[in-house]
Amino acid sequence: MHFKDIFQEEYAVVNNAHARVNLIGEHTDYTGGYVFPSLLNFKTIIQISKNNKKQYQVYSENFNEQKNFADFIKSENNDWIDYVKGCLFVFYDENKNIPNTHLNIFISSSIPMGRGISSSSALCVAILKTLNDFFNTQYSEKHIAILAQKVERNYIGVSGGIMDQMVSSIGIARKAFFLDCLSLKYELIDVPKNWIFCLVDSAVQRNLRDSAYNERYSQLKKAEEYLGVEYLGSVKPNQFDETKINDELIIKRARHVITENDRVLKAKQSILNKDIKLFGELMNESHLSYAKDFEASTVDVDQIVERSISSGAEGARLTGGGFGGFTVSLIHSSKYHDWKTNMNKYYSDDNVFEV
Repeated sequence: MHFKDIFQEEYAVVNNAHARVNLIGEHTDYTGGYVFPSLLNFKTIIQISKNNKKQYQVYSENFNEQKNFADFIKSENNDWIDYVKGCLFVFYDENKNIPNTHLNIFISSSIPMGRGISSSSALCVAILKTLNDFFNTQYSEKHIAILAQKVERNYIGVSGGIMDQMVSSIGIARKAFFLDCLSLKYELIDVPKNWIFCLVDSAVQRNLRDSAYNERYSQLKKAEEYLGVEYLGSVKPNQFDETKINDELIIKRARHVITENDRVLKAKQSILNKDIKLFGELMNESHLSYAKDFEASTVDVDQIVERSISSGAEGARLTGGGFGGFTVSLIHSSKYHDWKTNMNKYYSDDNVFEV
């Protein structure tokens, strides 16, 4: 199905945004810390044109349905159309001089949904990039990322950080994206040619609004209150005073974030030094912390990580918001064939992807 098949005309503007894998650094973005994601080949494409129907007409190829609306009131059932409405609401709120312009919008995507690789953020970034082109508002890639975060936080209601939107808007393929989530300063770092990152799909789907994601967010904010800091990202491991927190669960959540920030900084240095062993060890430590202290893993995910390491990966971990989705593994190119052969004993090619 194509734009013209649905709307009986050609589109005026097209743009896209990619999914991401977080190599290391989970739940450190909204706590003012560091993250280290990279772009994936999966992407969402948005095509738009103006219409004279006095309503917005939006077709999703993935859902094989069209939805029309004339206002930006959120649905009662957390529908996919809310992300479109949210982008339009935030965009017009930012541009009060632009009149409400009814549009035809065609959405197509190769990004698996609900798997922790930022399908929702890629959708928001792609829509906002396309609106930016259509209305010639000339926003920077960073500003588009900030607007996309507003959509997810203020309109959708997901208490996430800025990582997904930043890497989706600014990232480049085969480069690791080191981001300071407080200052929004970033570096694009080449991935060594003999390093291969692979995703394995646990096939456990989760919805951030219906999962424990927002609960973890609240727990980390409590930790910041206990410690008397604005952001956990400012606390170094040797500065973490657990005695200030009288809740063992909050201690565990905070310990994950504080040690994870330290791991991200070490991971950045290891990729610059092309030290694959150290990067792999940091990934393994990250997964253990994510599973034990943050309690965001699952039995199926833990099994994938164990099988990946035993098959020759230098390191493996759950990536994304947690509670299912993808794992990411680091394999030296000389071991990749054996690793892939062994993993295919358990998982089909449809569930294993090279980054």
